[in-house]
Amino acid sequence: MTALYKYFLALPAVLLICLAAYAQQGGDEVEEDLRRAGIFHRNYQFGKAVEYYSEALGKTADTTLRLEIMERIVECQNGQSMMQYIVRPDEITSGIFRINEFFLYINEFSDNSWIPVPNPFIKTPGHRMNRFYTSMYLPEGSNRVIFSAPDESGAWNLYTSSLKDSVVWTAPVLLSENILSSGNEIFPILSKDGKTLYFASDGLPGMGGYDLFCSTWDEENEDWSTPENLGFPYSSTGDDILFLNNEAGSCSIIVSNRETEGDSVKIYVTDFIATPVKTPLGKDESPLLISSFTHRPETEEKTADTAGSRQPDSYSLLIHQLRRLQGEQKEKLDKIEESRSIYAKASAGDREFLAGIIRDIEQESMNIKKQIDELSAQVRKMEIQFLSDGIIPIYEEEQQESTELPATVTDNRSMYVFRKHTSGKIPYIIVEVPEPEFDYSFKILGRDKGQFAEDNTLPDGIVYQIQFMVLSSRATVRDIKGMSPVFVTRMPSGKYLHSVGLFGSYQEALSNLNRVRKNGFPEAFIIAFDNGRSISVKTARNMEGKKPATGSELAWQVILYGYGHTLPQSVLATIQQLSGKDITRTVQDDGETVFAIGPFNGRQEAEDLLNGLDKEGINASIKSIKL
Repeated sequence: MTALYKYFLALPAVLLICLAAYAQQGGDEVEEDLRRAGIFHRNYQFGKAVEYYSEALGKTADTTLRLEIMERIVECQNGQSMMQYIVRPDEITSGIFRINEFFLYINEFSDNSWIPVPNPFIKTPGHRMNRFYTSMYLPEGSNRVIFSAPDESGAWNLYTSSLKDSVVWTAPVLLSENILSSGNEIFPILSKDGKTLYFASDGLPGMGGYDLFCSTWDEENEDWSTPENLGFPYSSTGDDILFLNNEAGSCSIIVSNRETEGDSVKIYVTDFIATPVKTPLGKDESPLLISSFTHRPETEEKTADTAGSRQPDSYSLLIHQLRRLQGEQKEKLDKIEESRSIYAKASAGDREFLAGIIRDIEQESMNIKKQIDELSAQVRKMEIQFLSDGIIPIYEEEQQESTELPATVTDNRSMYVFRKHTSGKIPYIIVEVPEPEFDYSFKILGRDKGQFAEDNTLPDGIVYQIQFMVLSSRATVRDIKGMSPVFVTRMPSGKYLHSVGLFGSYQEALSNLNRVRKNGFPEAFIIAFDNGRSISVKTARNMEGKKPATGSELAWQVILYGYGHTLPQSVLATIQQLSGKDITRTVQDDGETVFAIGPFNGRQEAEDLLNGLDKEGINASIKSIKL
């Protein structure tokens, strides 16, 4: 892969892996199409990006790669919709910081308010660490906390916990069903009044990478509302990971890697817009400049004035500020050079677009250069004064790493200071462990891992089980050979009847009968019940589907396998079109992730969805569950 891949829209690792494998098999045309699509996508030319994504889609038969490309197309479609009406906040100041500590430089967070991950709330094996979410916000004196943590599949969801006494916190629970996607949600930040929650997500509809969302507290339903994307330019084609408004209501803070690379992010401090008025993107407006919050014609003059008003406390801080701007300038120049190399090889149709990108980056570079010139003049003036006073100026390199005070900005609206706060230590706390819910779905676990049903009561309606053993005493875990859930009934004779599973249809029981027989119970057979009363299998089959589902404790789910930890956006969109039911995600004992849609009170409703998914080429199956 070449340096051109710096223009890719933070493509998922699975897409890059598939792309690399496909390229080795002669997929150079697909690679080139995706390279171009990534450039257009990242630079907000969504229509052109869709053209190249579609070209690549038509040239590959790789199923995984096709699904990833379809997700990119959906992101572009989202981007086109979001770009129709936008706001235009202007930058007050900004600074670039390392990913693992940027939050320490946000003035609204006090000392010791961020504790490292993992901690008692967040158990994260190394391979499940989130690239951005390396610390959790837990200010001193908190009695309730909202945080992000990985579930069993490794996806990061939002949880909440409350303080019970001085050290014990309640078992974490998911914050809201509404704030739950197939991807990751990180950096939850509550507004001052506690009624608005801001967070970042790469699973909810956005234009690429992490987008910024907000959800409001619904007093009537006592739940968080369906999240809304904050829109462009707060959300961009990069990874936008944190948003908040300062307490004074004078500025907004956005953290993003839209203009940085590697292990750094940029903190933007912008105008606070209390009631945003969204208007269409102007014909001559540049999305790149708007996304960097330097879109207005007066920006250059304002930047110069602002730079002139910055009065660092010491020579070291002034030098540090100058070096930070020089680093930003170098990044801009590198991007210009790469863009020009792409321009030289581009088609005539793409050159006009690439020329626009180069012009925008050059404009940003000129603005930074003007700031550098202003600060350089201040440095020279200070050094001349030092020489006249007989002082040898010393720039403290260690201070750059330890205190890192890149900017103090003062204007008639606000004053913002980037000042490094101290990171908190993990306090002594105890987090309760939640009681696991018993899983009544049929399965055969490993040796000595079989499970007896917690509740032997059968649900109402027609239910089938597989009887596999009658003993004079209750079976042991070793006896049931890894099967679950096993029901035990004591017969009038005093013997114990052992059956396994809760199946809502004869066909479902039949499909698992041979698994039980091969598991060491060759004489196993199917039995049936109606509202807990034993009936013949023939009678149950005749009654199957005729009983109304109302009041029944048996329901159905549509199950999807083989999609890894997250469902592709294209699959999610299809499900949402066909059904309004919830989607839950669980990890089986063999490590496979399973997605369940439902529950459905009637089997026919589940079959209708199954047929609709099948027409779209999505493999699924139906499973009965005990509510």
